[in-house]
Amino acid sequence: MMTRDDIYIAASSMLLRWQGMCIGMRHFTCDNAQTPGLARHWAVDLLRAHGVSGELLETAELLVSEVVTNSHLYADPSNDPDRLITVGVGVNREMIHIEVIDPGSLVNVPAMRPAEDEDLGGRGLALVHQLSREWGTDHVQGIGRAFWFRLNLAGS
Repeated sequence: MMTRDDIYIAASSMLLRWQGMCIGMRHFTCDNAQTPGLARHWAVDLLRAHGVSGELLETAELLVSEVVTNSHLYADPSNDPDRLITVGVGVNREMIHIEVIDPGSLVNVPAMRPAEDEDLGGRGLALVHQLSREWGTDHVQGIGRAFWFRLNLAGS
């Protein structure tokens, strides 16, 4: 079992691969029903402080909510003694990069699936796919899963 410090170091390393774009990183707990809202508000406040506004800010808000909600619902917190979800936000002249790292799950792997009209869920990844520049997932054994997406800044 990894220690809390091991998980923090691993999460920091995963975020650094994005070429220094990270302007903020915050940890939330997996098992708190308020985590998606807390993460969404934190990310929006951070992006707003860095000049992001309008429709782009609303899109980022929606996608952060979708991705963190998936982490809250499907991550396996037994992989992490502190039950953490880590959200990282990066901005450069071309794009916004948002990454959510959770304890992962070998059973619940992120995948788009068709949703029927009467389904209450199942549309989150389709929204990410439709609204983002690009997105992806990475799984690191013993650490968890990183789900990331990028949004174009105006004119990019």
